[in-house]
Amino acid sequence: MLVTLFGAAREVTGSCYYVESGKAKILVDCGLFQGTTLAHSKNFEPFGFDASQLDAVLVTHAHLDHTGRLPVLIKNGFKGKIFLTPPTAKLTQLVLEDAAEIMEDEFQRSYTPKLFSSEDVAGIVSRCETIEDHATFKVKDLKVTFHNAGHIFGSSFVVVDEGRSKIVFSGDLGNVSTPLLPPKDALTTANALFIESTYGNRIHEDESTRAELLKKSVVETISKKGVLLIPAFAIERTQEILFELNHFVENKLIPPVDVYLDSPMAIKASAIFDEFPKYYNRAALRLIAMGDELFEFPGLKKTLTRDESKTINEAPRPKVIIAGSGMMNGGRILHHLVRYLSDKNSTLLIIGFQAEGTLGRRLYTGERHVNVLSETIDVKAKVTSIGAYSAHADQRMLLDWIKTAAELPKRIFCTHGEEAAAAALATRIKDELDITAEVPRFNETIKI
Repeated sequence: MLVTLFGAAREVTGSCYYVESGKAKILVDCGLFQGTTLAHSKNFEPFGFDASQLDAVLVTHAHLDHTGRLPVLIKNGFKGKIFLTPPTAKLTQLVLEDAAEIMEDEFQRSYTPKLFSSEDVAGIVSRCETIEDHATFKVKDLKVTFHNAGHIFGSSFVVVDEGRSKIVFSGDLGNVSTPLLPPKDALTTANALFIESTYGNRIHEDESTRAELLKKSVVETISKKGVLLIPAFAIERTQEILFELNHFVENKLIPPVDVYLDSPMAIKASAIFDEFPKYYNRAALRLIAMGDELFEFPGLKKTLTRDESKTINEAPRPKVIIAGSGMMNGGRILHHLVRYLSDKNSTLLIIGFQAEGTLGRRLYTGERHVNVLSETIDVKAKVTSIGAYSAHADQRMLLDWIKTAAELPKRIFCTHGEEAAAAALATRIKDELDITAEVPRFNETIKI
């Protein structure tokens, strides 16, 4: 088989692997390149392949950096099927519809070009064919199996087997001991592994401390009568935070405070979670069986419409606001940043990876003057982070996952990570596991 990287090579976003076998041409993911806006110039460049000749697309999970160019693929002539798990199918539609709305807003505000529209997203739905984890299906001469990746709801890593050679594409791999998801499956035997390296050079805080750190941020904000801003990815991260806050409130571990979920996509995603209870872990299922609504608690207010969102501005302090987007490169969080970043009594709590070039990365690295919605803001609010809430495995977890294979892969390719992170992971793999590990480049073709 031949694998060519058309994204997520020495960078985190734009996942797109083009796989050619003797008879088939497929993609594993077709993601958006993300930066300061959704209109990253690389998203408008031609694909490095003929979309009309593709037989299928395999989608590992619903995040935009893995699904965001699917509408463009169809506009370029793709007529095949899109294979993904049932939750991923519904969440992908939601994510793409939200992205189309943000693109329309950016176009109306500043004539930023639109990559696709809501009408283009509608063309995705009829192409989707859902596959349960561990089910095997054929695409011409390829045998494909999805396995639980433990990253977000419905996420998978994918095994592509031609007979003579077998490749695993990790997609994004989950953190350990997440509140809602079961642990990821063991790595299957394969000739080659393409593994994500988002946190390939980092170790998260002890996961047992993350709830305590979140509680501390809430309590500090209440004591200062400030505002706690939590930019959160609408899928998984938001639900985990709501789950934790539910526990705090029901057990009276924090003083009463109003919590605003200001993310239409997160509100809708939570409803999708409830449609697929078998994708929860046992602890979450046990709570559901006892009658607990995982994402509901006294003081939670969901602002679905824009008018409802505007009411947050005049709501009394202290308050907690959870809003997208997680990297602060769009969405309602921007309006709250304009209002509260200059307030010394408020806190910005970062709980997810911030890609290079995003506003989130600039705030995470300590910039004290940033431009938000054409306004220059002096950052006086406290900016802090909790790495243990990341939905990505860290370096130690990635190495441990590789070791779960009954037989280690002969070659490993570190992708979906910034160059330093990918290189650090490759070095650790070589030193610790004595496996050939490489960091491929964009447009590089690898023969397996």
